[in-house]
Order: sequence, then structure tokens, then C-alpha cells
Amino acid sequence: MMKKLIPAAILLTAMGAAHADLAVYGLVDLSYGKNIADDAAGKSARIHSGGDDNASQGNSTTRVGLKGSTDIGSGLKANFKLETAGIDRDLRIGKDNKAFFHRQAWAGLSGNFGEVRFGRQDSVAFQMMGAYDFNGQANAASALGNSGVAAWGTGRQTQSLQYISPNMNGFTAHVGFAGKEDGVDNAKAASSAGLTYAAGRFSVSVVGESKRESGGENFTGVSGSYDFGVVKVMVSHADGFYGTPGRGTGLGFVAPVAGFNVGMHYGKNSDTNAAATELFVNREIFKNTYAYADFARVNRDSYLLPKGNAYALGVIYVFDIKLSGGR
Repeated sequence: MMKKLIPAAILLTAMGAAHADLAVYGLVDLSYGKNIADDAAGKSARIHSGGDDNASQGNSTTRVGLKGSTDIGSGLKANFKLETAGIDRDLRIGKDNKAFFHRQAWAGLSGNFGEVRFGRQDSVAFQMMGAYDFNGQANAASALGNSGVAAWGTGRQTQSLQYISPNMNGFTAHVGFAGKEDGVDNAKAASSAGLTYAAGRFSVSVVGESKRESGGENFTGVSGSYDFGVVKVMVSHADGFYGTPGRGTGLGFVAPVAGFNVGMHYGKNSDTNAAATELFVNREIFKNTYAYADFARVNRDSYLLPKGNAYALGVIYVFDIKLSGGR
């Protein structure tokens, strides 16, 4: 473990000397419940940390990371992010993961031209489409994920080079290229590109990614949302969720009700005819601390999941602790 932590310590020391903005960030999700697979298998509900059982329990994946940014002159900043999870119910880190910073490990430059990053990072689709899921891509209850129609539905990539443009009259472009994934049979290099347009309360995004494996599927996704003030609504369509056959549509809404956020998502897979419903409610109960209740149902067996119900009752604590730089 010490050998894994020493490079991070060196990086922190070097950036601190350069007057960097450094922070330790993350969240802890503690919940009680079970996911669709556990319900179908007849397992009992239990306590989860969010990241155990392959991150399919609770609402969010418990994680911790380091991030930093420093001015290197000529209007440029050097940025990095290192993030880990794999935290079990006893809050032990890295139990099932050999790579410590296995969620995010990238560095890059930003300026008036936009931002360039290289390393392990979330896919272009996930970064662009995540905000259209009003319950944060809930681990156990996600209707869009459980039915296989999530427009954010491609995972992290290693050896990923990405470019994010600045906002240009409401338009933002995001492109990426990733080399073959190590240890994956028939892996292929993959490219991706997306475009977002946002104006006032309206936003729409479209994204595409080439197949990551021989025999896999290309991915496309489109999402749009509008905030009416009393309620925010979204509609999406996806094809090729996580590289598997399948396409379908998602709908959702969220509304503020007496200090709570109350919402629903519905996903229907037109290839498998599987449909999933997700109900959720959450509220900030203390500073940076949120209580939530999620419920989901999948109506029929599919190649993704069996028929069943899922629920999670939990609390999320979010932290972002400045180590140096601005506050």
C-alpha cells in the first residue's frame, strides 16, 4: 500500500510548491436495501456502503480522490484527478481492486482553447449525458440502466485522450479516443464524439461511440431536458448500452415538493421489451449530507437483469477539503 501512496504524496508536494489548488474529495453512501439481482435470487436486504457488490447497491458509489490545478503560465493550467472506490461494507478500500486509483487517473491542460485530458476517465457519453439522469445514475434503482436504455451507458476507459471545447454560443463539443483495453479479449480502439446545446432552461445533447470489442455494438445516445420551474422533464434514446444489443427510450421528471426532490424515471427497451420504473425522493438534511429513498421495478427477464424489485434507503455525505490554494 505504501508503494501506491508514495507517488501521490510526491505529486501533492510538487504541486503544493507550485501554489496549486489541491483538494481531497469524495462521498460516503451508507444504505439499507437490495438490488434487482439480489431480489430475484431471494436474498435479504442488508447494509451497503454504495461501492460493494460491484457498485450496484445503494444510490452512489462510495469513493475518495485527489484533484488539483495549477497555473503554469501563458494562460494555461495543469490539472489532474486521482480517484478510487472498491470500498466494502466495512469501509475498507481496495479490497477487490489491484489498481488503487482505478476509477479516475488522468492529467491534462486547460485554457481558452478548452481542456485536454489523458488517462483513465469517464467516457464522453457518461460525462455528457449524466446530468439528464435526475437521480444520479442510481446504483440499485436506475430505471434507465436496469432496462438498458441509458444514454450515459458506456463506462470508463483507460489510455483515453479527450478534448472538451469551451462554450461557443451555447454549444459545447466533446471528443475522445481510447486505445485497446488491457486484458479484454478482442478489444478495439474506440473513438467518440458529442455535442451539447444549452440555452436558458433548455438543453439537448447527442453522442456516439464506436464499438470497443470485435463483435460488440456501436453506441449512440441523445437526451433533452426542459426546466418548467415547478418540474423538470427529460426524454432520451439510446442504442448499444454498454456494448450490448438493445435500444429504447427513457422518460423522467423531478420536482421540488416541500423541501424534497421527488421524481420518477421510466425506461423501455424495444429489443427485449423489458421495462423498468424508478421512484426516488431525497433531501439535504445537514450541510453536505443527503437522505434518500429509491425504489425500482423491472417487469420481465432480459439479457441484462431478471424480473424483480430493488430499493435503497440511505444517507450520502459529500466532502471537498481544500489542502492549499483558494477556499
